[in-house]
Amino acid sequence: MLTLNFNMAETLAVAIVVLLLGREVKKRVAFLERFFIPAPVVGGVIFSILLLIGHNTGAFSFNFDGVLKDFLMLIFFTTIGFTASGKLLKKGGVGVAIFLITATVLVIIQDIVGVSLAKVFGLNPLLGLAVGSIPLTGGHGTSGAFGPVLEEFGATGGLSVSIAAATYGLIAGCLIGGPIAKRLKEKYNLKPNLEEAGMSIEELEDETAKPVSESTLFDAVVVI
Repeated sequence: MLTLNFNMAETLAVAIVVLLLGREVKKRVAFLERFFIPAPVVGGVIFSILLLIGHNTGAFSFNFDGVLKDFLMLIFFTTIGFTASGKLLKKGGVGVAIFLITATVLVIIQDIVGVSLAKVFGLNPLLGLAVGSIPLTGGHGTSGAFGPVLEEFGATGGLSVSIAAATYGLIAGCLIGGPIAKRLKEKYNLKPNLEEAGMSIEELEDETAKPVSESTLFDAVVVI
C-alpha cells in the first residue's frame, strides 16, 4: 500500500484544497446550492469517499499531522461566541427560552437512548454516552475532551467512537437540516418579524453591519 505522509503545513494545504473543492462543486450543483449544504461538508464527503476507496482497495492511505487540530478547534469554538450577546438573547424572548428547554430535553434523550442501546448490544454503557450528547450536541471539541475521560473509566475506544459519532452527526445534520429548513421556510413563509422585536430595518442593518478593517481584524485575533 502506498502511504502518503503530510506534515503540518501540507496537512493545512490539503484542508484548504478540500474546502475550495467543496465550494467549486457546490457552485456547479444546483441541488447543493438550493438546500444550503455547506461547502466544507461537500468537500469533506468527497475526500472521505476517496480515503474509503484507498482503504478498501489497499491501494493507498494518508497520514496527516494533527498538531494544528486542537489549536484550530479551540479557535473555532471561541469565535462562535463572538456573535452572542446578552442584548441579543433578551430580544429572543420566549422563543429563546423554548429553544433552550427543548435542547435540554433532547440532550437527555440522546444519552438515555445511547446508554440503553449500548446495554442492549452488550457494550459498555459509557460507549452510549460516546454516541449520545457528547458528540451529537457537543461536537468534535467536546468529543476530544471527554473521549479520553471515558477511556479512563473503562470505555475502550471511547475517543474514536466519540469522534466518529461527531463526524456522522455533523454531516447528517448538514445534509438533513438544510433541506428541512428550506421546506419549512417556504411552507410557512418564514420571515423575521421586526415589529415584535421592536426594531426597524434600519436598526437591524446598523446592528449587523460591522465593517472589517485592519484594526477590528487584529483586535479579534488578539482576543482569540
